[in-house]
Amino acid sequence: MEENNESPQPSPQLLTLTCPHNSLLRLVTVLQSGFLHRCREGETILSCLLGLEGFTREYIEKKIQTIFYNGDALDDMEAELSGDRPTIALSSAMPGLAGAILKKNSPCGILRKTRSVEYSGTAGRLLDVAIKLFNTVALDRGPALFQQGIIIKSLDLSSFLALRPGLLDSFSDITLAGRAISPVDLLGSISENRLLTIKVSV
Repeated sequence: MEENNESPQPSPQLLTLTCPHNSLLRLVTVLQSGFLHRCREGETILSCLLGLEGFTREYIEKKIQTIFYNGDALDDMEAELSGDRPTIALSSAMPGLAGAILKKNSPCGILRKTRSVEYSGTAGRLLDVAIKLFNTVALDRGPALFQQGIIIKSLDLSSFLALRPGLLDSFSDITLAGRAISPVDLLGSISENRLLTIKVSV
């Protein structure tokens, strides 16, 4: 049987813009809604994360304290990706009892629902993994991800910017699919449900 190398999603339009560093630090909070990262079915969560800009093994082990995979808190980073749209959410330390329960490898972890780990050892079809970044993880790693270029949903970005007109006004040198547009026109241009590759310069 031939391997299916077709992309799970149509090619996203390229959105480029320039903004001050303090604006970029505000923009990274949109990553709570998630961005897409291409991996293969059967690849481990750890391997997937190591493919992200700035996500070294040391950073993952020391700074990321809570990991959710498809809504379940996870301890084993060797769990394999599967399904049509797997979702990984990453957070630094969370406060209170809930934080202690959800923290990876926590003694309180017996109080929470835990995902069964599956191992196949084989690489399968291409997947677009949704990755969500929260609190200091977004602040630490979001700027470099945006500068390298990431794929996000246009509606997530337009909804986010519609509530932050000051942030939108700080953007300059905006191009969408090679066409220069103004901050005022940006929201209308990305109001349809599609994918964007966004790349930010500071």
